[in-house]
Amino acid sequence: MSKQVQAYFIELLKKTAPPHMNLAEELSELLQVSLDSIYRRLRGETDLTLSETYAICMHYNIPLEALAEINSDMVAFRINKLTPDPESFAQYLKILSGDLHWMSKFPNPKLIYAAEDLPVFYHFYFSKLARFKMVYWNKSLLNSYALQPKKVEENQLPDTWSDAVPKIREIFMNFPTIEIWNEDTLKSTLQQIRFYWEAGFFLEKQSVLEILDDCDGIVKMASTMAEHGKKFNPISNQIIDTPYSLYASDLMIGSNTAFLKSDTHQATYISYHNFNFARTNNRFFNESTEQWLTTFMAKSTLLSTVAEKHRNKFFQKVQAGIDELRQAVLSA
Repeated sequence: MSKQVQAYFIELLKKTAPPHMNLAEELSELLQVSLDSIYRRLRGETDLTLSETYAICMHYNIPLEALAEINSDMVAFRINKLTPDPESFAQYLKILSGDLHWMSKFPNPKLIYAAEDLPVFYHFYFSKLARFKMVYWNKSLLNSYALQPKKVEENQLPDTWSDAVPKIREIFMNFPTIEIWNEDTLKSTLQQIRFYWEAGFFLEKQSVLEILDDCDGIVKMASTMAEHGKKFNPISNQIIDTPYSLYASDLMIGSNTAFLKSDTHQATYISYHNFNFARTNNRFFNESTEQWLTTFMAKSTLLSTVAEKHRNKFFQKVQAGIDELRQAVLSA
């Protein structure tokens, strides 16, 4: 490994490793070499072997392709390999929770989320909607065999799924967040509910109406947070002293993009296959993402704590989509 590549790799390792960890001691144990040998490697006096580099990458979940960052035209992403197996979705929830927890440990963490669709975290505060979305994701998108022959109400979701939900709720509620929505952010969720209703995937009308009641709760949650500029927990009905900002955009967002940043670490998440996401720590890509989000916010309307008239009109339009579907279900 060249001196330039090794120096970059060591810097990447330091940014990836958990804060307050004694990196040298952990590497000494991982590679089974002395502390003195580790310090020589960290200073670039001794070359890291290919097998040592591979062991470090596997231990700290660093893709070997990340070394290509020296060439700024190449970007490596980590992906979730989702399958129809229920355990695969449990792993997805675990990674979602783990990544938020990982970034929350760094100084001044913040999540900036451009929401083409409703941010995944919101679903987990509303049990009927969360259940529907997890059935929809696994039945219609992952083609889970176990869910195929049953109606929504008949599916028994694995305990491992529900076990992960409180952790995601807790971390998100305490994570400073900036979001960019447009009037269609909730639209895809309503389209999914409508499709399942019209396709006969519900046993009874009441189930659909209860899910739409949860959608009302989403509007209340988001509008309350926008009004106060702080997080709001709809389960405890409490304002949480965590900063929150909401921007309304008249432009098409294009895809869900989340940017996790702190004083020392950054990561970009790009959605694919509807609800799944790919993550990169590539410095150039992160800088580009932050610049894009900053530009997007500058072209949007800030709804948090100001612009009460614009805020009310925005959420009235979002609510109108829910009410329209509710009336269609009631009239059927």
